[in-house]
Amino acid sequence: MKRTHFVLITDRGGHLHNALMLMEQLKQSPQAIITTLGPDIDSLEAEGLSVYRLPHLFKWFGKLRVLNPFSMAFHLMKAFSLALKLRPAKVVSLGASNVVPFCFWAKLLGAQIYHIECMNQVKNPSITAKLLYPICQDIYVQWDELLTQFGSKAKYAGWVL
Repeated sequence: MKRTHFVLITDRGGHLHNALMLMEQLKQSPQAIITTLGPDIDSLEAEGLSVYRLPHLFKWFGKLRVLNPFSMAFHLMKAFSLALKLRPAKVVSLGASNVVPFCFWAKLLGAQIYHIECMNQVKNPSITAKLLYPICQDIYVQWDELLTQFGSKAKYAGWVL
């Protein structure tokens, strides 16, 4: 089965927007983008990008986030099937909890995982970064103060975005 060289995984909205800005700055184009369902996805496909959708892990009721076991099971299966289909060599992750299952599946299939911590995380790591740290090749933080919260895999090279 052919491996996909580089996959970008992120949540829709601000995380996706930041990920696309980063790819433009780096002059890199992923072979596939994996993101959650949202209205901004159709425009990416119209540009000719290979976009795959993951269902959300959580349901929102106002400001209350609730884990739905059925959605979670579907998400885990979909993430696994995408990891098998794409077999990425490298995964760049920006985003929240929805990216974690795919990253773990991809790592089990031999991918190198790189996570870019959200710019909003100044003094404390996100839950996503804490979960991905053990499997990451590198985690890029955008605030020098955050380096002390991670081990040797954390890198600071100034603001990424």
